[in-house]
Amino acid sequence: MDFDLSVQFMNGLGSTVLAYLLRTSDVGGDTLDNLLFHVVEPPIFWGVFVHSFQEGALNEDAQLVFARLLSRLLTLQNQDTTPYRNIAAQPSVQDTLVTSSSQELREAGHLIKHILSSTGLVTVSGILTSAGGRHDNDLVDYREIAILPTADEVLCKKPPFLRATLHEELSTSETPIEDYLENTFRMLREDMLFEIREEVEVSLQKKGKRRGPGVMHDVSMDGIYTGTDDRKIRWGVELQCSDEFKQLRSMNDEAARVNFLTRDPRGSKILRHQSLVCLVSGEGIVSFGTVNRVEELLARKPPVIVVQLDGAVNISKTLTALRTGKVVQLIQIDAATFSFEPVLSALKKMSSTSLTEEIILWNPEVPTRAPRNAAALSHIAKVVTSNLSADLKGLLNLQTSIRLDNSQARSLIAGLTKRVSLIQGPPGTGKSFIGTILAKAIHDSTSETILVVCYTNHALDQFLGDLLKYDIPGDSIVRLGGRSNESIEHLTLRNQSRPRVRYDWSTINAFKADSSKHERKLRAHFGELLHVNDTILMNYLKREYDDIFQAFYVPPTTEDGMTLVGEGGRAIDEDYLFSRWTRGLDAGVLRSEPHVQASGSWIWSMDHSARQESLARWRQELTAKAVESICQAGLAYNKAQDGVKEGLGKSTVEILRRKRVIACTTTGAAIHSEAIKEVGPNFLLVEEAGEILEAHVLTSLSEQVDQMILIGDHKQLRPKVNNYQLTVEKGDGFELNRSLFERLVLKGYPHETLSTQHRMRPEISSFVRELTYPELMDAPSTRERANIRGVQSNVIFVNHTHPEDDDSLIRDRGDGGAKTSKQNTYEVQMVLKIVRYLAQQGYKSENLVVLTPYLGQLNHLRNALKHDNDPILNDLDSLELAHAGLAPAAPRDLKAKKSRIHLATIDNYQGEESDIVIASLTRSNKSNANWLHGLSRTSQCPPLTRPRLPNINRQLPIHFCVPRKEEHSGNGSSHTSKRANIFSRGSRSSASSIPNGTFYSRAQAISTSIVRMVDARSLCGVTLSCGHVCPMKCHPLSALHDPSRCKHEMRARCQADRHTITWECRADRPSSCSACVKEAERLEKIAREKREAEKQREEAEAEHRRQMVELEAKLEAEKAAEQRRIEEEHQLSAEASRQEQELSAAKKREELIAERLREDARAAAVARASEYEAERTRMARESEREMERWRLRQDALRRIEQRQAEESEAETKRQEEHLAAMKRREKPIAERKREDAQAAAVARAREYEERTRMAEESAREEERLRLEQKAVRRLRRAEREAEKKHQEELLKRREEMIAEREREVVRAEAAARARACVTEETGKAKGSESSSCTIQ
Repeated sequence: MDFDLSVQFMNGLGSTVLAYLLRTSDVGGDTLDNLLFHVVEPPIFWGVFVHSFQEGALNEDAQLVFARLLSRLLTLQNQDTTPYRNIAAQPSVQDTLVTSSSQELREAGHLIKHILSSTGLVTVSGILTSAGGRHDNDLVDYREIAILPTADEVLCKKPPFLRATLHEELSTSETPIEDYLENTFRMLREDMLFEIREEVEVSLQKKGKRRGPGVMHDVSMDGIYTGTDDRKIRWGVELQCSDEFKQLRSMNDEAARVNFLTRDPRGSKILRHQSLVCLVSGEGIVSFGTVNRVEELLARKPPVIVVQLDGAVNISKTLTALRTGKVVQLIQIDAATFSFEPVLSALKKMSSTSLTEEIILWNPEVPTRAPRNAAALSHIAKVVTSNLSADLKGLLNLQTSIRLDNSQARSLIAGLTKRVSLIQGPPGTGKSFIGTILAKAIHDSTSETILVVCYTNHALDQFLGDLLKYDIPGDSIVRLGGRSNESIEHLTLRNQSRPRVRYDWSTINAFKADSSKHERKLRAHFGELLHVNDTILMNYLKREYDDIFQAFYVPPTTEDGMTLVGEGGRAIDEDYLFSRWTRGLDAGVLRSEPHVQASGSWIWSMDHSARQESLARWRQELTAKAVESICQAGLAYNKAQDGVKEGLGKSTVEILRRKRVIACTTTGAAIHSEAIKEVGPNFLLVEEAGEILEAHVLTSLSEQVDQMILIGDHKQLRPKVNNYQLTVEKGDGFELNRSLFERLVLKGYPHETLSTQHRMRPEISSFVRELTYPELMDAPSTRERANIRGVQSNVIFVNHTHPEDDDSLIRDRGDGGAKTSKQNTYEVQMVLKIVRYLAQQGYKSENLVVLTPYLGQLNHLRNALKHDNDPILNDLDSLELAHAGLAPAAPRDLKAKKSRIHLATIDNYQGEESDIVIASLTRSNKSNANWLHGLSRTSQCPPLTRPRLPNINRQLPIHFCVPRKEEHSGNGSSHTSKRANIFSRGSRSSASSIPNGTFYSRAQAISTSIVRMVDARSLCGVTLSCGHVCPMKCHPLSALHDPSRCKHEMRARCQADRHTITWECRADRPSSCSACVKEAERLEKIAREKREAEKQREEAEAEHRRQMVELEAKLEAEKAAEQRRIEEEHQLSAEASRQEQELSAAKKREELIAERLREDARAAAVARASEYEAERTRMARESEREMERWRLRQDALRRIEQRQAEESEAETKRQEEHLAAMKRREKPIAERKREDAQAAAVARAREYEERTRMAEESAREEERLRLEQKAVRRLRRAEREAEKKHQEELLKRREEMIAEREREVVRAEAAARARACVTEETGKAKGSESSSCTIQ
């Protein structure tokens, strides 16, 4: 490489060889480092390679090789890396890399910056396994990471920095809490990024079908938005769209558009508040932001969208792309970042957490501390410990008697006495009940605040309803967040009375002042960015490049105060030189100016292309400076605005302080984390803790919490995550979906398990007992329930072999990372048949629920059932269907009155119950793949665990499934179902209403071997007590064999014997004949119409008479008005004559004034001319006198010089004579020389003094002449200004007189028009009078 240093070699073979070496994996690290070191040392090749990169001579591949080689050299272990660090630290290297259009080059640049910023030893392996350097948002300190991703982060293919087995390493870590918080943040954020990356791929049509809400083309910057004057918010960028929303194109009224966006469900879905958007240009993704929904701006034509940006990188890239004129599109990304952002923000603010000894550093050999409130709760714990079945009515001040079973009592004791208590509750064992009892005990026995958190709003409302049921007063409870049901609405924060709070107005006003100051800066910098003109560029050059600015500087006036003018005599403005320079011209009339010649010779010698390159570079630098200033001002503004918000939020804090129970979802706890921290609750109670991510529990755990109660079941569903690679099931050790509850249980932390279930029939609980909970017992109430009508067994498994099919439009993220969802049309038809059959048995569809594990099957079921029923989906399923791009169901037709039926996916049905459960497990394939692939899945299946409460005496889980191969071996649920004789291929139905007992149905359906069970069509045939035969098909006997429900048609003649009347047997005979009644009504209608016609005729005659009276009165009024008009006309004529006379007089006065002014002006001009001539003559004479004096002084100087020359010559002669005399006198030579030098010095001193004196006199005379000339110029300029001012005053007076004359003319014309109008009205009145006479 040292022999060929050409650019062609470096772009070709040289970079190819280096790229191969850098990719080599079978060469040891030290060997490769030594090889690369000998390539660059001595730096013959390396120096040229670096120079070529800096000069931009390398192609993209060679630049990438250079960057990777440089990063490798920076990590050399046994060599001095200082030279390479110096090269990497150069701005030309870093800027070229991080601003490149290549994603790989930008990543390499960020890696080099990371290595340079590292203080410790950096190795190749350490870079890959540590934080930082992967992209522009991969930072070592996780608190500096922007929550929203950057474009480079989304496009980066490198694996993020995550610790797989962190909890095993915390015991040996030097900073265990910091490592724990960091990894929690990074894993949760990576789960959010996975969803964003998928949606970006779909939105950019790189993957699947576009299913988002659409694209807004060609958005441009319109300004910044900081809220209204009375309600400021965090700042955002206003983006104006090139076209309006298609839903609003037919609406022109702005109020109607705002109303549509605010109140109409279709309009409210347009750019929802806090929804994620992606800005895309032709070069790829620019940035991400969130929508701040302002309906008034969205309703404009065209609409304006407010986008809030997170992080300096996103702000910089967005503003730069929009400023440089790129075509930018806005795409809405259907990712639920709003549910991640509060939790991630709260994690970034956390530096420590409470209960670390239990949840992070628990050691079974170290005893845990007792909670601070143990003494206050000890009396309850002692009573229950001494008697586990004690009645809690008196102990907890309850209205009813409550006795706990042994496992419930032990759970209650643990919740009262331990700092961290885990209560595991299998299905139906009363987990929520124990949580309610614990909350009641803490509320009544202590004065501490309880924070209750749940994952969903539905679960939270249910729990609050239980608290109210057990006598915790509503005045002690407050619910944070929205979307509550009506029964809990009065507990919400917005419905609480606001207390009187003493605000710290000095601090708030200080924050407001800071906010206003930074807002002004923000708008000023944004104005510079938005409107870059020559003036702004000149100001920038003045600040940054003063020497260049001097070349373009145009002084306002000359030294003598004169204005500079260019071609045509027009004044030159301050941008004259810069404007000519940008157009490729020379300096024009200023080309000979000294400052142009001195400072701008090289500037003005540049050709046009070089000037444009410099101009583009300056604009780019100015844009970068403006963007940097915007970032700084925006950050300061947001900080001040947060301070204002925090100061004004004291009323919320005061409300929370007055409550004993604060309830919210985990997301709500993160949103209100600061307020909750101010209140400092001592107890944290978490419901369904097994389904909540650890990060959500962590952000709910404020520093003041001393006691935490986790209630859940780790053997049921785990928390839902988006990224399958981070799950327990994937097995890579990240385990994001392992809850804190499960982690502590698996770690061996003590926990209590409830053992008696009160929900499932014994036939159902046997499945759960054998598979997951061997110690689970059935409460006696579960054995006393009646069987389901119309079927033989209360639990049915239907096996079939009809294959499944994929739904490519939908993806189930919880299905092991599968790319598509599943559906089975056969099972959909079976479900439809079963729902109809159960309706025939008298069951209402509201008492049924249809479950399926797959979103595709859920959508298929919804479409099939909506023809006969009204399918109801819960919020989570509706959100996931909308997320999949499937249109929501049409609004319910209230007139149709369809019966409602609930549909849900199994994972989203946790916490719900129903009388009858129908499950479509969907899967049927050759590979035996099945949703029930694990023990926890089987135990979690709601058809087995979600029959309703004990007082409902009917439960029927019906499953459609294809057993796996191992299920045929007799293990698991298949073995249990076969043993219970409920695994069927066409089961016999039980029809108690058919006289002969049971039957096999003969319905035509998809598979007769299965539908026989559910589609009976035989008639009942039983004779009712009224004598009629029951016409219905198979149905429950006790419900429908009632004579009062007989619908047999009865017939008879009416009382008038004119018509036949009919009625149902269950109803009484009609008292009247409907046909006779209709005939009577017809006759009555005819008579009523005749009466109304007569009445209308009479009213018309009366109206005619009234109109004639009014016409006569009108004619009289018109005559009186005509008389008044005539009088007014005479008055107007007189007024017009008077105004004409006044106008004529005014004109004469005007002419006299004008003539007088002209005479005054002429006299003033003559006087000024005389004065000017006299002054000019005086100045000329003075000047002549001064010139004469100057000539006399010059003559005097010449005579002085002549005299000095003569004296000098005489002195010389005298010295010679003196020298001769001295010689004659034979004096010593030294003495003679000394005397001669003294004499010469004296002569020179006298000569110098005389010349200095005359020079000073000459300078003083010249200065005096210059001052006199300047005074003359000043006097002349003052005279010119006075003359100009006088002329302006004359013109102004003349214009005023002309204006007054015009006003007089206008008044005269108005008077003339008025007279004409009066004349015309008089003519019309006379014509009208003659017409009136004719009419009469």
